[in-house]
Amino acid sequence: MELIPLLVHFLLAVISVCNNHIYTLNNNIEYTKMNKKISILALVLTLVVTSCSDFLETPSKSSLSTGNFYKTPAQMDQALTGVYSCLKPLSIYYFAMSEIRSDNMLQTTEAKANDYADCSQFNSTSLLTNSIVANCWADYYKLIASANALLENMGGLSETTEDVKTQYEAEARFLRGFAYFDLVRFFGRVPLSTTVLSTAESFALKQSESVEIYTQIIEDLEFATNNLQESSVDFQGKKHPERVSAIAAKALLGKVYMQMAGFPLYKDTKAQAEEMLREVLQEANALNGIPTKYWAKDIDEWNKMWIHENNNKYFLFEIQYACEKDAGNPMTPLTRVQNSKADNYCNANLTIGPHLYINRDLQDEFFQLNADVEGGEVTDILDERLSGTINTASFYDEETGEYVGGIKDANNFMVKFFEHKMKRNELGFPDMDASIVDRTYWPQNFPLLRIEDVMLLYAECVGNTNEGYHCLNLIRTRAGMSTLTGLSPQQFQVAVLSERRHELLGEGQRWFDQVRLNTFVDDIKTKFINYRDLRDGSHSANYTVYANRVTPDMYLYPIPLSQIQVHQGLYTQNKGY
Repeated sequence: MELIPLLVHFLLAVISVCNNHIYTLNNNIEYTKMNKKISILALVLTLVVTSCSDFLETPSKSSLSTGNFYKTPAQMDQALTGVYSCLKPLSIYYFAMSEIRSDNMLQTTEAKANDYADCSQFNSTSLLTNSIVANCWADYYKLIASANALLENMGGLSETTEDVKTQYEAEARFLRGFAYFDLVRFFGRVPLSTTVLSTAESFALKQSESVEIYTQIIEDLEFATNNLQESSVDFQGKKHPERVSAIAAKALLGKVYMQMAGFPLYKDTKAQAEEMLREVLQEANALNGIPTKYWAKDIDEWNKMWIHENNNKYFLFEIQYACEKDAGNPMTPLTRVQNSKADNYCNANLTIGPHLYINRDLQDEFFQLNADVEGGEVTDILDERLSGTINTASFYDEETGEYVGGIKDANNFMVKFFEHKMKRNELGFPDMDASIVDRTYWPQNFPLLRIEDVMLLYAECVGNTNEGYHCLNLIRTRAGMSTLTGLSPQQFQVAVLSERRHELLGEGQRWFDQVRLNTFVDDIKTKFINYRDLRDGSHSANYTVYANRVTPDMYLYPIPLSQIQVHQGLYTQNKGY
C-alpha cells in the first residue's frame, strides 16, 4: 500500500482540526478558537511528516519539533487540549457502530446500500472496506497517538509544579485508556502501544490479546482515579469542569470491570466493578435519597439536560461541540430520519444520511414500560421520557390528548439528540436556528459517561437489594412510572436491562450491553424477523437474510482491510469476516 496518499489524507485531517475548533473552552465554557493554533499546527505537522507510518497514525520519536515545543506549561496545556480535540468525531461511532447495530434501531432502506446499512444489516463483506469502520480505527488511534506524544514529553514541564504534571498525565492516560476500551470492544485484538513509535516499530507491532489491552486500560484508569481532582486545574490554577475528573475515571473503570466480567472474557471482576461504581454513587450522594450531583430532579429538567447550554452539568464526561462550520456534533443530523430539508424542525439542509428508524418494539415499550416482567398484562402508563426521546408528533392525538399506537416511520426519529427550533422553544431556550447553516454546525454535546448509566450498572451488580431497588426506582419514578418491588433476582435483572435500554437510548450503550450479556445473536435476529412495514404490514425476505447473517463471531467488527494490507501477514482478521 502506498503510504504517501494516506499520509496526505491524515495531514488534511490534522489541518482541518487545527484550523477549526480544538477542544477548549472560554470562561463561559463554550468553544473558542485557539489563540496559538499555529504552534499546535506546526507541532502536529512536524510530528506527522517526520513519520511515514499510516499504520497507527503515530508521530516519530525522531521528530525534532518535540524538543522545541514541549517546554513551557502553556505549550503543554495546548498539547493536552489537542488530545481532547481528538474526541470530536467519536460520537458518530457510538451511533453508527453501536446504536444502529443494536436492536434499538433499524436501517430499512433495502435498495440503498450505504455504510450505515452495512453496520445495521451485518454485511460482513462490505464492512471490510466500510468507511465508518476504517475511520473509527484511524480516529481512535489518532487520540492514542496524541496522548502518547504528550506523555512521552512530560519532562518538558520544567516551569511548573509536579502536581500540574501529574494532573496532565492523569488526563492523558484517562483519554488513552478510554480510547483502548472502545477499540477492544469494537475490534478485539488490536495493536497496543504506550509510546511514540518510529516507522520501523509501527510496521513490526502486532496485535495484542484482549486481556493485555484490558490490563493497560486498567493501569491507565487506576492512575487517573488516583491522581485526578474533582475538577481539572491547569498550570494557571484555572478550573476546567469540561475536562475529565476523578469521578469520571472511576465510572469508566467500573464500566471496564463490568465489561470484562461478561462475554467474551468472563473474568472475575464484578466485585471490583461494584466497588468502583459504589464510590462514584457515594460521591454523587446517589445511594441515600435523591442524588445531589449530575442529576435532573424531574422529567422537565431531564428534557432540558440534552440542550448544549448545560455544559457538562448533568454528565460525568461529555464531548463538547460548537455551533460553527465543521465544529458540530456529526451524529446529531443522523438522528433525524428525513433526508430532505424540513423547515418545521430547522432551516438547515439535512440532505444526505441513512434511513434509520427506532425499532418498533421499542416504540411500543415506551407506552408499556410497566408491563409485568413475567409477561402478564400491561398498563397504559406512559413513560414520560417518550416525548423527549422519540419524536411523537405523528402519534399524539391533540383532540383527545392521548397517545395512540402506530408510529409512521417517516416521522420516527430520535429527538433526544436533535435540538430543533420547536424543541428549544418548548423548553424555554432561545432560537439558534439562524446559526445552523448546514449539517456540520450542531452544537449538541454528547455524553460519554452518565450517572444513570452508573446507577443501573450498580443495580445490576447488587441485584434486588435495597440499594439496587433504590437506584432502579429513582430513574423509573422520575419518568412517571411506578416503583418495582418483590421481584425475583432474574426479574430484577430483566427490569434493570430494560431500564438501561430506555434511559440510555441513542447513547451507544445498548450494543455493548447485548455483547456483554451475550444476548446479541438472539436479540438482533428477533429484530429482523419481527420487522413489519407499517405501510402495508408486509415482511420483506431481505430481513430474514439479515437475520441469518448474525453469528456468534460478529460481536466484533473486522479489522479494516486497509490496515490488513499495510503489512501483509502482520494482522489476523477477526472471525466471521
